[in-house]
Amino acid sequence: MENNKITVFGASGNIGSLLIHLLYKAQIETIAVTRNCHNTTDFPFVQWVQADMSHKESLYATMENSKAVFLLSGNSPTVVEDQKNVIDVAKEMGIKHIVKLSSGAADLNSRLYIPRSHGQIENYLIASGIHYTILRPNGIMQNWLGEIADAVRKERKFYEATGDGKRAHVDRRDISDVAFKCLTVPETHFDKIYLLTSDKAVNYYDVATAISNVIHEKVIYCPISFEQAKQDMEEKNMPAALIETFLAYDAEQLNGETEIVTDCVRTILGCPPRTLEVFIADHATYFK
Repeated sequence: MENNKITVFGASGNIGSLLIHLLYKAQIETIAVTRNCHNTTDFPFVQWVQADMSHKESLYATMENSKAVFLLSGNSPTVVEDQKNVIDVAKEMGIKHIVKLSSGAADLNSRLYIPRSHGQIENYLIASGIHYTILRPNGIMQNWLGEIADAVRKERKFYEATGDGKRAHVDRRDISDVAFKCLTVPETHFDKIYLLTSDKAVNYYDVATAISNVIHEKVIYCPISFEQAKQDMEEKNMPAALIETFLAYDAEQLNGETEIVTDCVRTILGCPPRTLEVFIADHATYFK
């Protein structure tokens, strides 16, 4: 049988599920990988396979008759070894192309866990000999739908430690659209690294204004200190490594290091990325 399927790891997650929808609507045979098949939804052209990245033997069935892999998993303590397992099996199975969702901060030599982990995996993938496309979101708009949205609903205020620093976040829907293009028109994107951003860097004052305009009530952004941000995260029992990473991200934004804007999304999709205003309007119910 010809290898023409696409394997999607993290298929039941936020970005993976969007990608699955795009693939089945395009009538592309897809192997959707998840750690638990009990809560999956049947789609045409989609075969769900249960596997665990940490158990290498379980991965072979996920890539039978596949030509390409979308590689995504959570930031677990074993993420580097887990994703290396996928890359090793992909090489054994003759996979031609891996599209990896990485981090805009990926850095092999970083002292921070998440950037360093992604940097190590990227380095391993590049050295594997498999064609790769690495997607590095500079920040994801949907992250605003958690604690920020909760605070807005409760008190019409929210708190961050980035001052007036800007970042060009990208909509998760644009990430999945880009991944789809890279997987289905692969030759154009072989051995490329893309930093994914929107067309405009914004700060949290801009976010507050956009929310205010959509819900027709005044929303206020309240800058806080790093000390307060650290205390807030500690009170939520977040792991120390994640606290250190998130504070470093905030510091980079505060210091103007995250304002970079690229045309990668626009070039790959042939249309502009979704804007802050469109995102807030599409998710208005989260803030009301």
